[in-house]
Amino acid sequence: MPARKLDKLLYWISTGLVLALMAWSAVTYVVMHDFMAGYFTKMGYPTYIIYPLAGLKLVAIIVILTNRYNDLKNMVYAAYYINMALATAAHLSIGDTPYHAYIGLIAVPVSYIYSNRVRGKPTHNLLNF
Repeated sequence: MPARKLDKLLYWISTGLVLALMAWSAVTYVVMHDFMAGYFTKMGYPTYIIYPLAGLKLVAIIVILTNRYNDLKNMVYAAYYINMALATAAHLSIGDTPYHAYIGLIAVPVSYIYSNRVRGKPTHNLLNF
């Protein structure tokens, strides 16, 4: 059954928010590394994860946009949801209000739920266990 206009609208708005959050954080992790390292330290996270996390978020953007491998897409959505949950907890622990994480906690599942309806489920798996 073809996707309805509302399905497409919900998918692309939520996916746009997810991709914007990923891109924004990946860029700020690199461009404003020292500033972000201060936040990571304040929240109790090691600073050596900043650059790998930025790289993984850029890879995740590619995985979502290409919609080629079902297993990778599922891992990306799961990992980013966990990332948003941990970001929420970390920001709340230091007294911040994590509006960006709240948006992510809503946008990630909406994007995931509508992705197969709107773009079709990828037929390939990169990892064949």
